[in-house]
Amino acid sequence: MIADLELFDCHDIAAKEEHRGVTLVEMKAKSILNRCTSPGTPFRWTINPYRGCEFGCVYCYARYTHEFLDLRDPDDFERRIFVKRRAGELLMRALARTPIGSDAIAIGTATDPYQPAERVFQLTRSMLQVFASLGGLELSLTTKSALITRDLDLLTQINRRSRLSVNFSLITLDRKLQRLLEPRAPRPPLRLAALRTLREAGIRCNVLIMPVLPGITDSEGSLDLLIAAASAAGANGVWWRTLFLKPAAARKFVPFIERNFPRLRERYDAFYATSAYAPRAYNERLGSVFDQLRRRYGFPLDREPIGQNSSAAAHRPAIQLHLAG
Repeated sequence: MIADLELFDCHDIAAKEEHRGVTLVEMKAKSILNRCTSPGTPFRWTINPYRGCEFGCVYCYARYTHEFLDLRDPDDFERRIFVKRRAGELLMRALARTPIGSDAIAIGTATDPYQPAERVFQLTRSMLQVFASLGGLELSLTTKSALITRDLDLLTQINRRSRLSVNFSLITLDRKLQRLLEPRAPRPPLRLAALRTLREAGIRCNVLIMPVLPGITDSEGSLDLLIAAASAAGANGVWWRTLFLKPAAARKFVPFIERNFPRLRERYDAFYATSAYAPRAYNERLGSVFDQLRRRYGFPLDREPIGQNSSAAAHRPAIQLHLAG
């Protein structure tokens, strides 16, 4: 999984703002573009304009990133959102001195770039403005939010000059279950409508069924409905991955299971007793189901979950920014 390893100065955190029970804190980051060294990922660079996410998904693996700030209460991840207010400027400076070439850049690997704070701070939009001035890049963006349609103008410009894909995270169509798992995330129909809007503008879009939760969202019937909805909305691809349960995420997720799905507690204990990953046998069985369903609805069976092959944009040389002065 992808760590958010940008440099920041904790002593310079200021401008706290209370809203909806969430504290928004300015983080004076020194870098916004982070090199990804995790093996097997289809991108080399990651960007997360916020740290923490108000959507509050109970399964979110990225809760561990708050521990770098010595915040170990799992609820801090959705209650204390750190805002990197100079994101656009930091990105411009990073691209001016970093030859990206054909390496892929992924936005939103550890936090949703269109969470509610984006309506106020517009950090993601400021970065898209930078990318719209370039060409020959390979860029992916992952979100649960329909707010992305606000930036359709910039996304369209980027799509004309670079290789862009937008990934919509969606793990269930069941509204009651979705509210339980993702308390403040947008409703599934809103995500599908946003996907359809972007597809009508010619932008490549995928649906990420990540994570699949054993015993909760993994029935073949519910997956069939979800993949059929992705097809009807015009998605280009559907990718999946089972729950990744690091200790920081488990401190939130395991009590959630005990309260809401007590019959599954022993199963999760068995699955994740010795690893953060689900058992291979379970993944193989689930993989067969996904292959069958994707084949049924005409989706490719590639295993690459996010973005594109980083060599795909090699025929378009990336433009590197040069700053005046």
